[in-house]
Amino acid sequence: MNGTSSFWSGKTVLVTGATGFLGGWLVRQLLQYEAHVVVLVRSYKPESQFFLDSFEDSPSVSLYWGDVSDQAVIEQIFAQHPIEVLFHAAYGADVHRVLAEPLECFRSSAISTWQILDFLRKHHPHCISVISSTDKVYGRQAIPYQEQFPLQPLHPYEVAKASQDHVAQSYGKIFKCPVAITRCGNFFGGYDFNFTRLIPGVIQSILRGHKPTLRSNGRFTRDFLYIEDAVDAQLLLAQRLSEDDRLYGEAFNFSYGEPIEVLDIVKQICRVLDVPAEVVVQEKSAAEIQNMELSCDKARQALAWTPSHTFTTGLERTVAWYREHFSHVSGKSYDWLRRTLV
Repeated sequence: MNGTSSFWSGKTVLVTGATGFLGGWLVRQLLQYEAHVVVLVRSYKPESQFFLDSFEDSPSVSLYWGDVSDQAVIEQIFAQHPIEVLFHAAYGADVHRVLAEPLECFRSSAISTWQILDFLRKHHPHCISVISSTDKVYGRQAIPYQEQFPLQPLHPYEVAKASQDHVAQSYGKIFKCPVAITRCGNFFGGYDFNFTRLIPGVIQSILRGHKPTLRSNGRFTRDFLYIEDAVDAQLLLAQRLSEDDRLYGEAFNFSYGEPIEVLDIVKQICRVLDVPAEVVVQEKSAAEIQNMELSCDKARQALAWTPSHTFTTGLERTVAWYREHFSHVSGKSYDWLRRTLV
């Protein structure tokens, strides 16, 4: 990491979306750095890292059940804990879920951010906040995306995250709240059990003895970020916010800045797993953005950020994690996972 673990030791940190992919990894790292972690969980997700690894049993974790857009729950948490840093990572990018419940996506992202930041402005103005946006807010425009580009969302998920993004910018720049925004490339890594996503889906197919299937023609390009590098970026930004008020309301891109063709990603996974690179192409994703790439110059210059992994080393770690994890699926708590692999 580019910051120091000593910064987090003894701090009380609130993580929303702790049962999500990013949220689970955030909780893991904060516990390793000896922070006290308060988590807000809407529903029980046995397939999440948080519950699989029993983070709720840690003496350094305080678990609250409720919706992030429920102001009463937020006020209760702050009344009972001296929260110093907030990571708002609720509601991940599950396209099918968003299309089924667009209002819930907007409520969990934009409305909750507005409510929380206004509460902090009035009652806890020194609480640092890092809001997780996405590279999808840039929409369809020239690449590489730069932070000063206008946001051009279209899909309900993009609109909700762009609204959340604008709210955070406003409270940082107008009200001088210590808040900043992360816009990251596609996350990948262990503990991602959303097999509709490219990398875990391809790995699962191969480990089940099937040919991986692509919705697109395989020629789309995407920019990625290994999940442990994503967590480091979140933690680094929070630390820098405590040191420099010029960062208030700023958004930062985080990725490897290397657009990779979908077919090439599949080939790399096949190489790591030592299987033939045979792919089924469906060509059903014409509506998706063709090419996505982030410029991370701002984060490198303003935050002195550099990732600890490359895409290749991150992918190797990811494949190794799934291979080991799937080979040791046993016990009642993993029944849900065993069913996906048969």
